[in-house]
Amino acid sequence: MRKLRRGLWIAGSIITASTLSLPHPALASPRLISLAFNSQLQAPQQSGSDEFREKLLALDGKRFAVDERGSGALGSENAILAATRSGAVDLAVISGGVVSSVVPQLGVFDIPFLFRDAAHAKAVAQGPVGAMIAAKFADKGLTLLALGKQGFRNITNSKRPIRTPEDLKGLKIRVIPNDIYLMTFKALGAEVVPMEFPLVYAALKDGRLDGQENPVATIVNSRFYEVQKYVSLTEHFFAPIAFVANRAMFEQLDPSDQAALIAAAKAAAETTWQSQLDVPKLQELRSGGMEVIEKIDRQPFVDAVKPLEGEFEKRFGKDLLVAIRSTP
Repeated sequence: MRKLRRGLWIAGSIITASTLSLPHPALASPRLISLAFNSQLQAPQQSGSDEFREKLLALDGKRFAVDERGSGALGSENAILAATRSGAVDLAVISGGVVSSVVPQLGVFDIPFLFRDAAHAKAVAQGPVGAMIAAKFADKGLTLLALGKQGFRNITNSKRPIRTPEDLKGLKIRVIPNDIYLMTFKALGAEVVPMEFPLVYAALKDGRLDGQENPVATIVNSRFYEVQKYVSLTEHFFAPIAFVANRAMFEQLDPSDQAALIAAAKAAAETTWQSQLDVPKLQELRSGGMEVIEKIDRQPFVDAVKPLEGEFEKRFGKDLLVAIRSTP
């Protein structure tokens, strides 16, 4: 009798487990997806990632559960990008200048002094040029969901105010490990040092670097005012942020879930476009002891990088650059 009862219990357990494993719309569990970024707190990558997660969690039917990791938990932005391409990470919010090392077409956003203002960059990102660039992500194992705004980048240093390219000569300036960033700052006369972002603060502090370049919000959130004396508002590069998905993961989703993921990313990206951080953040830099050099004649900087125009035309095509410059 005891063996009979045990046999019935095992059989019942198998039936119950089999029943539970059958798909059932009313009982379907949310799909767990990972979301990663690397930035200081309150930076656009973090605010964009947080908003992305909130939009996904607010979807009808609780389609997704989101495991969000940030602030260096998974390594540098290059490491997160590699993990997203491999499928170890499902979603990521990453600086455009990092992504363009893998998707060269996105590097058109890296061209110095190409964009008049943030509204111009947004019109390009959300227009035909942005759509063309998005199509280039697929063969890199990625899907571009949306482009957001990190902001215009500016130069800080510990030696002297930067008002002209001449002032950069001899200064060791850190840049993203990115070809266009390197060639631009070489053209401006700096001694260029490519370096991953998590290493920058210590290098500025111990003098291995004289300066670096980043959006104002990043300069504040990274507390660079503790190790830098001057910030010059050169606005030399416009920096987008890319909301990307692992392509294989994305293509496994139902079309409705794909659409929901894109909509959530676009809504999150919009919060970064609408963000107006520079004015209060500049005051924080002043309060931290930095001298802010606001009045800069950008024309000498533009003239210094003009010899690179042929290289940019070769990389991206003259017609594309004309299209971007003529975008309203």
